[in-house]
Amino acid sequence: TQVAQYCVLIIAYLIPAIAISLLLTNNPIPQLAFTFSDIAEKLNQVQVDLGFAEYTQPFANKSLLDVLFITIALMVGTAGLPHVIVRFYTVPDVRSARYSAGWALLFIAILYTTAPALSMFARYNLIDSLHNQTIEEVRQLDWASKWENTGLLTFEDKNNDGRFQLTPEKATNEIEIDRDIIVLATPEVAKLAPWVIALVAAGGLAAALSTASGLLLVISSSFAHDIYYRLINPEASETQRVFFGRVMVGFGLVIAGFFGINPPGFVGQVVAFAFGLAAASFFPAIILGIFDKRTNKEGAIAGMVTGLTFTAFYIIGVKFGGMSPWFFGVSAEGIGTLGMIINLVVTLVVSRLTPPPPPEIQEMVEELRIPETELPPGEAAGEF
Repeated sequence: TQVAQYCVLIIAYLIPAIAISLLLTNNPIPQLAFTFSDIAEKLNQVQVDLGFAEYTQPFANKSLLDVLFITIALMVGTAGLPHVIVRFYTVPDVRSARYSAGWALLFIAILYTTAPALSMFARYNLIDSLHNQTIEEVRQLDWASKWENTGLLTFEDKNNDGRFQLTPEKATNEIEIDRDIIVLATPEVAKLAPWVIALVAAGGLAAALSTASGLLLVISSSFAHDIYYRLINPEASETQRVFFGRVMVGFGLVIAGFFGINPPGFVGQVVAFAFGLAAASFFPAIILGIFDKRTNKEGAIAGMVTGLTFTAFYIIGVKFGGMSPWFFGVSAEGIGTLGMIINLVVTLVVSRLTPPPPPEIQEMVEELRIPETELPPGEAAGEF
């Protein structure tokens, strides 16, 4: 299922990028077109003419430190995402897990290196299609009318000149584009074939299903096995545990649906929050659990609670509480890196101040590093 969903996702993402790259640069490889064509220079000039900063100018909106912290949070946060970790249980042994991770990195690189090129193509096409166009010309664009009806694209002729202008100032800007529609709207803006537009929609659905299925699986197993069975009702039958897991999945769907309808931010920002929280909570415990035999449960719990609490407080305070980013201007999207460092320090200190793990746990850590024998089925599934 995961392979099929990824195939749909990558095809749906690459075909529009390749098609638009051909239209704008006559180069079918987006990464090369982005690097060696003059499209970047053209877009930068258009941006400057409209009063914006150059599109490729680094650190125009965020400082170097903030970008570095966001990058680290996204990198290490990936290792702590529960729905990513469980995917490695689908392979038979450690060697296969490492091998599959290598292939995954290759295909992820193909997807991620296409994103900057596609974003540049999309920005260029949007400006070319909408800026300084008359009201009548914009109304004739079928895609503009459809997205305007959703409220994700708005027009307002503030100076009453009969044209819509895109400017960096909110008071004079007459075109408001929700960032969440860029990928889905780009094929329509570029006037690609209807089947390409449908393919992009299918790719978006595949991405949503892939992520949601993994998260719901983690929610179900965590609550049913780790909380309900181990802490609340150790005598629970398998039927009771399955039922409890399904109930938790239902709650998860309701909560996810609420935040889907009322998002706390645009998609990229919310994803950064999730990765930051994962980095600040799970990543140190995973790394130290493998490479530091002295780390114990007291240290891991203390570190996770501290890192998660600090990061959640900072995100909520900056995003919703009006608090200014007080740590050298690092935004809420990047603060997970600092939370991860705090978690790491607390885990190491508390682990050294409390008794070491039992010898059998330390032996298991050695087997995790360089597996010499196959683990029993229960341990291989994490039931220890």
